[in-house]
Amino acid sequence: MSGPADQGPYGRRELLRWIAAGGALFVSGCGGSGGGGSGTASAAVDVVTGAASKRPAPVPSPTPTPTPAATGFTMPFRSGVSFSTIEGAADSLPGHLAGEVFVTPTSHFAYYAGKGMDHIRLEASWERLQPRLNGPLGEQLLDHYADANNPLRNPVALVKHYLDQAEAHGLKVILDLCHNYGERWVGYDGSWARKSKAQLGSPAVPISAFVDYCVKQVQAFANHPAVVAIELMNEPHDLAIGENGWRDACQQAITAIRKIDNRIAIVVDGYGWASAEYWPERNPTLHRLSDPADKIIWSAHQYFDGNSTGIYNGGSEKASGDAQLGVKRLAPFIGWLKTHGFEDRGHVGEFGAPDRAEWQPLVAAFVASAKAAKLALTAHQDVPYLNDPYTMNLFPATDAKGVITGGDRAVVRLMQR
Repeated sequence: MSGPADQGPYGRRELLRWIAAGGALFVSGCGGSGGGGSGTASAAVDVVTGAASKRPAPVPSPTPTPTPAATGFTMPFRSGVSFSTIEGAADSLPGHLAGEVFVTPTSHFAYYAGKGMDHIRLEASWERLQPRLNGPLGEQLLDHYADANNPLRNPVALVKHYLDQAEAHGLKVILDLCHNYGERWVGYDGSWARKSKAQLGSPAVPISAFVDYCVKQVQAFANHPAVVAIELMNEPHDLAIGENGWRDACQQAITAIRKIDNRIAIVVDGYGWASAEYWPERNPTLHRLSDPADKIIWSAHQYFDGNSTGIYNGGSEKASGDAQLGVKRLAPFIGWLKTHGFEDRGHVGEFGAPDRAEWQPLVAAFVASAKAAKLALTAHQDVPYLNDPYTMNLFPATDAKGVITGGDRAVVRLMQR
C-alpha cells in the first residue's frame, strides 16, 4: 500500500471519514450491529468466580520449551483469510464483547475450511492483549453488555477460543496480534482515562516493550497445535526510527523469540504499509534480518484501487481498465524476493476488491501471478456480522439465523482456482 491502509472493516469505513475530514483521523466505533463504544465499561470481573476486582488476573500461560531448529524450509500455509474481530475499533479500549470485539461464529471456520482454505490470519490490537507495557497478557477484561461472567471477556481466552475453533476445522493460524501500524495507545493505569498514542521506538514505546510483547505471545500461544506463525506487526509506517529502526525492532524480536521457540515461523511485514508496489524502495535493508531457525516469511499487502489503500471509495470505485494492474503492483515485491533468494518465503498478507464482476479479471490475474511466484495468499477479509455491507466482506449472504443463502464471493472463487 502507499497510503493509509486497512484496519479491518471498521477501520476502512473510518478512513472514508478521514478523507472527508481532510485527513483528521478519528474513530467512531465498529461496523456492523454490535452497539459500538457508546456504553460505559463495567467494573472488571474475574472470569472464573464472577467476583468484582480492580485488576483481573491474567490467564496463566506456561513458557514453551525451546524446540530444535528444523533443516530446510516449507511454507506452513498457502491459502486463507483474515479474521479481524479482536482488532476492530482499537481506539475504543478495552472494547465491548459483542460490540467492538465480536466472536466469529463457528460456521465461518467451517465455511472457509470447506472452500479449501488452510489458515486464518487472526488480527488483534496490542493494547487489548497487553494494556500495560511489559505487563501480563489478559490484564484487562472486555466489557459485555449482557453477561459479566462470560469467560471470553478475557482477550487471552478469546484468542485461545479462536485457536481451538481453527484446530477443530483443520485450519492453521497466523498470530497477527500486533495489528498496530507502528504505534499504540499508552497510559493504562487501571483505566484508559489518560491514554495517548505513541510510536514504536519512542521513549513511550521502546523497542524493548515490543520485544516483550512478542515473547509473551509466543509463551502464551505457540504451543497450541493450530499456531504456525507469528506476525510481528501489521503495516509499520512513517516512524521516526525509519526502516532501519523497524529492522532493528524485528531483529531484536526474532532473537528473543528464538531463545524459547525454534518451531514457529516469523512473518515480517515490509516498512511503509507493507506495500508490494513500493517494497524495494521502502525496505532497502530489511533483507539483512537473521533468524537462527531460518523461518522468516516476508509479507506484502496490495490493493487495486487508485491509491492502493483498499478503500475503493466505499466500494463504489470503478475497476481499472487494465486487468494487469495488480500484477504490475505485485511485481516489485516478487523481484525483491528473487534478488535476495527468498522465492519460497513470500506472502501476500492482504488483498481484496469489491465483489463486483468488473473487478474479477484484475483479481484473477493478480492471484494467478502470486501463485505462479509461489506466494502464499491471505485474502482480506472475513466479517462476522450478518450480511455486513463492507465492500471486501468474504463471507456470503445469510438469513437471519446465519444460514448461508448466497453464493461464494468472487475472491473466494478465484482463490479456489
